[in-house]
Amino acid sequence: MTTFEHAGLTLGSHFQPIYSLAHRRSIGMEALLRAEQDNISLSPSEAFYTVVSPERRHQLDLASCRAHVSRFLQMAGDKPRWLFLNIDAASLSRPERAMALVNSIREAGMDPNRVVLEVLEHVLEVDEALIEGVNLLKNNGFLIAIDDFGVGHSNLDRVCQLEPNMVKFDRHLLRNAAAQPRSRGLLSRLVRLMHEIGALVVIEGIETESDVLIAMESGCDLIQGFFIAKPADAPSGDDSITPRIDHSWEELTAKSLLTRKLTRRQIELARQSFVQSAISLMQGTPFDMAAKPMLSLPDVIRCFLLDSEGRQIGRNLNSRQSPAAANPKFAPLADTTGAVWSRRSYFQHAVDQPGVLYMSEPYLSMTDPRSCVTLSMAIEIDEAMHVLCADVLVPKHGR
Repeated sequence: MTTFEHAGLTLGSHFQPIYSLAHRRSIGMEALLRAEQDNISLSPSEAFYTVVSPERRHQLDLASCRAHVSRFLQMAGDKPRWLFLNIDAASLSRPERAMALVNSIREAGMDPNRVVLEVLEHVLEVDEALIEGVNLLKNNGFLIAIDDFGVGHSNLDRVCQLEPNMVKFDRHLLRNAAAQPRSRGLLSRLVRLMHEIGALVVIEGIETESDVLIAMESGCDLIQGFFIAKPADAPSGDDSITPRIDHSWEELTAKSLLTRKLTRRQIELARQSFVQSAISLMQGTPFDMAAKPMLSLPDVIRCFLLDSEGRQIGRNLNSRQSPAAANPKFAPLADTTGAVWSRRSYFQHAVDQPGVLYMSEPYLSMTDPRSCVTLSMAIEIDEAMHVLCADVLVPKHGR
């Protein structure tokens, strides 16, 4: 391969595949700088420490990009793939530098539509010049990725302002999800949030099969890490990567089928008991007696009754001692008599379709902070519309 020199540095490239879970193949390669100075190997950060001023960092950026593009074009296969390039913030801080980057990559023979420019989220100071530089790159065909989201003081507002095409989650988000089951839900919600912003999500730091499973469960789009392939001059191909990912997919599918089977059984029992309780109420049975079929189920937390305006009638009927009663931390939430739940989806859907049983999406209960779904149905009691509700516990991971 051609040797590239810049300011006393010999610039080399390693490439690491970025893998699409849906496509079951690599859709891109991240170029990683491998530099030498006086025959001593330098990491990317060490190489950039050799230059101090923003202009000199920008010039090193241009030289590195040219080196990466040249080597990438030599190894490019028959399928279209993106080249992911790490860009120093100095190259975005002024529009003229951003334009120089555009010209440099084009002159090296690369179509901007095939290039994803990665910028570190936590070092960016968003101002008009930066936004102008980023927009200039987008207008010239480049895709923009926010790198290392989740490091330090990540700022969602900063991400929204830059409107990236992709967001790469730092490995610490994955490590937290692996160590703490509650963090898995947070990881999934962050993925959904980025999708709402309009960005694809890459999860970095995939080092084990367990990491692959967590990434799959999160709903992310792309994965990267040593388990997929280590950075190399000529990294592993999909013929060795895909069988490992497929094995993880089969394991997750088997687990999901079992979970869905158990959940369907749980929900079906809850539905049958709910309808039984609703019929008893409409026939004049007192609420505490009518709710017994529901409260006898192990996953039902509570039953409660609302009037036509969404105001709760009386207290909750709890199936077991509530955490609020057992733990004084939640005591202020325990009594919901007179609470207004008219803004909740389970109330609105019920009154829109009387007599139809509705099940909400999982959410955090306001009565005691646990994840639940609410079953609801609008029924007539003494010729007045009421909404019967029951909260059902959402199964935890590994349950």
